[in-house]
Amino acid sequence: MKKLFFTLCLATSILMLASCVSHVLKVEQQEMYSLYYVPFRQSQSLAHLESDSTLKFTNDDNLPVIDGATALFPVYCSFAEAVYPSDCNVEYFIRFSGTNWAYEKLMSGEDEIIFVAEPSKEQKEMAKERGVEFNMYPIGCEAFVFIVNARNPVESLTLQQIKDIYSGKITSWRKVGGKWKKIRPFQRARNSGSQTAFVKMMGKDFDLIPPETHKKLTFMDGIIDVVSDYENHDNAIGYTFRYFLRNMNKNPDVKMLKINGVEPSVENIKNKTYPLTGNFYAVTIKGKESENTKKLIKWILSDQGQELVNKVGYVPLK
Repeated sequence: MKKLFFTLCLATSILMLASCVSHVLKVEQQEMYSLYYVPFRQSQSLAHLESDSTLKFTNDDNLPVIDGATALFPVYCSFAEAVYPSDCNVEYFIRFSGTNWAYEKLMSGEDEIIFVAEPSKEQKEMAKERGVEFNMYPIGCEAFVFIVNARNPVESLTLQQIKDIYSGKITSWRKVGGKWKKIRPFQRARNSGSQTAFVKMMGKDFDLIPPETHKKLTFMDGIIDVVSDYENHDNAIGYTFRYFLRNMNKNPDVKMLKINGVEPSVENIKNKTYPLTGNFYAVTIKGKESENTKKLIKWILSDQGQELVNKVGYVPLK
């Protein structure tokens, strides 16, 4: 009995330690990226307007606390540098939580505006349980891309082939024009921005196979690492957002696939010929928007805000 009790205590301790380590690693990863985009300190990493901003806050204003997805750090930090006072408390008003934690902080009232992909089914249910409703403001467009190892001879997949791979119907690269190798389809963590986009893209009536598990996939760049031949996963397939791969985590060992023969170029995102395009959003809580929150969102949707979206490297709405 004592041995069983000791075993249970040990197992519990290991699980708690693993959870703590995972959280610490995630925080460290967010901090690593955030260092490149801190407004007024890393200005060379941000986009800038051709003329002075038509909206300028001061420290006497009620500054909105902003937060968001890793891939959108450069966007909302460029907004902040254009509009916020240079001597504001940057650590308090501009945060770098990542998609899942940003939604959590928005619902708890810690954040006022978050810049993210649309919420997952679980995040929508959490909002309903807490009695809050999201206001979703589209502010730009982006492509969802599938990636493989650079040495993989496959250049293009159809949407149906991707669905067949992630449902387990296609298990060999040979079936889609590649080598006689088993396909290893990796997925992101639940409620991450890219996983939510992936689940939405796959559709409602779809039996998703259990994900390939890997310790690095908690992070935004983890799926890129495994596809780029980490631990010899040269037969892997994964997904991410075009901007993140092109600008924040450049990796010559992976390549983006064409979908239905169409590459995810800026032009093909603009004209909607690339099939996996979607909006990203400024999200607030309905009924909780301050006047300055409304002003900031209106400015983001103006010509100047859209100019920064374009200069960062995303596709503006206008």
